[in-house]
Amino acid sequence: MKYIIYLLFFQTILFSQVKSIYAPVEKQMRLIPEQQTKSVQEIASYIQANFKGEELQIKAAYFYVISSISYDVTYNFSTELFSSDEDFVTKTIATNKGVCIHYAKLFKAIVDKLGYQCQIVTGYTKQNNQISNLSHAWCAIKMQDKNWYIFDPTWDSGYVKNEKFVRNLVSKHFKMLPSAAIISHMPFDYLWQFTKEPISNREFYNGKLYDGKPKINFEYQIEIDKYLKLSEIDKAFESSERIQKNEILNDLILEEYNYKKNIFNTTRLNKNVEKFNEIVEEYNIAIVLLNDFIIYRNKEFTPSYADAILLEMIKTPKERLENVQKEFFVLGSIGKENASSYNSLRASISDTVKQAQEQYEFVKEYISKSKKERKKMFRTVTWFGIPVK
Repeated sequence: MKYIIYLLFFQTILFSQVKSIYAPVEKQMRLIPEQQTKSVQEIASYIQANFKGEELQIKAAYFYVISSISYDVTYNFSTELFSSDEDFVTKTIATNKGVCIHYAKLFKAIVDKLGYQCQIVTGYTKQNNQISNLSHAWCAIKMQDKNWYIFDPTWDSGYVKNEKFVRNLVSKHFKMLPSAAIISHMPFDYLWQFTKEPISNREFYNGKLYDGKPKINFEYQIEIDKYLKLSEIDKAFESSERIQKNEILNDLILEEYNYKKNIFNTTRLNKNVEKFNEIVEEYNIAIVLLNDFIIYRNKEFTPSYADAILLEMIKTPKERLENVQKEFFVLGSIGKENASSYNSLRASISDTVKQAQEQYEFVKEYISKSKKERKKMFRTVTWFGIPVK
């Protein structure tokens, strides 16, 4: 009997700890109809209908995530390497399971629907002065007071013991000040430290700042605003630069650095391939126009047109080919596997531009002569090695 009393007492204490911060939202969030838990939009709509104000709505979203999602200790990340954010969230809602990135993405998805500015932050952590060998993901929200706060729904939902998830709702990592979060949560990219004096990875390891470290004034909000306007490829590039600058001390940081570089390189490569295909299309159009002109010249410019029209007939493909050549010259790498196509097109463009220039010079000379002299100018020419009249 004493054991039962102790257990009930323990549960009461635990409940009161949770209730102290989640009391304003817990009861109502536990009443959410099952049919309204099938999508982010329905969850957000329920929160908006039952809670007013930033603090309560964010707290309701946070409580929903930490109380409904269980940590998946058997999760294999490779199964979702190429999943979209929407797929991540949909699967999380359907299974009520996931790891840190699922907690973070679901929380962000709900907060986004509520109309607040939320970012997912990736990094690594330290507990009891021990650096984790796993990367981690959490969230940051810019609230109405214009300050950023840190939220880690994974750590507040429970813990893993003996390879099993134990639900234990706490609020230690709800709305943390960046200065408090940085003790245990180190972003890979120091942009998301939200401080004018970002610390280095080495300082995070040591738990103290370097003596004599030069003072800097990193205007993180200005930099964040600039960063959010960038394309995905530019975001990856800038983030990788900051990661490298902050010193790569472990495999987790190196993996993130390589991941960002890979995004940058792959995206750039894909864009180059896309541009290459556009150049090929434009080249083919110019070839058709030039070929039409050659056929027309082969007929000794019959039927005859005004000199201005005749000049335009060759000037158009000539200029289009020259533009193709310019675009090709500034085209970056399209990958080793496409090297043969790249070299072949380069040679073809060069030859065709020369052909177009020769035809253009012929027309300029042709229209400068009298009608009698013009007839003498027609002779056999070659088009890609094929004799034409």
